[in-house]
Amino acid sequence: MKQSDTARTGLEQLLISNAIDQSLQKVDFRPIAGAKVHLKSDLLDCVDKNYVVLATKSKLLANQCTLVDTADAAEVQIEIASGGVGTDRTELVVGTPEIPLGLMGSVPKINFYERNKAMGTAKLAIVATDLKTNQPVINSGYSLARSDHQHWTTLGMGPVYSGSVAAQIQSDTGHVDGVVLPAVPTSFSRTAKR
Repeated sequence: MKQSDTARTGLEQLLISNAIDQSLQKVDFRPIAGAKVHLKSDLLDCVDKNYVVLATKSKLLANQCTLVDTADAAEVQIEIASGGVGTDRTELVVGTPEIPLGLMGSVPKINFYERNKAMGTAKLAIVATDLKTNQPVINSGYSLARSDHQHWTTLGMGPVYSGSVAAQIQSDTGHVDGVVLPAVPTSFSRTAKR
């Protein structure tokens, strides 16, 4: 069951933005530090495209780059594309289903253990080209990262939360609706060079 007063749940959006942040953290922007940069995003077609663009600009600014509106005014042009940005969800329930008893009503379903796991995935490719020499300055290949959020209950007790998003929510807001276990880095995150 999905409940939200907006088109997408906050959790879904945090899963995606967290994975995007992790993916961009793996790209080394130091080779273009201080350069005049034009960011070209016409190849980028994904959910939360605007966040990918703004988060990339933020990384460039953190490296003292000057953002310019046209390639003519730039020293370096960056192209960014996505190989996949989205969420996946799995649910595991151990219990008994509702049992109808005819005229006597029914025995309600009983969940002894329930676990919901949601994952956000971002696979980004970034290429920076020196516009004077047409030589690549950054070629990230692809940068793949995954964020996660899990919650489970046992015999109605809980919820217990874990994952990178739950840890970030607790760390940044101090808000806890249950027990939050420490985040464990996922082994799924990786960067590939071409």
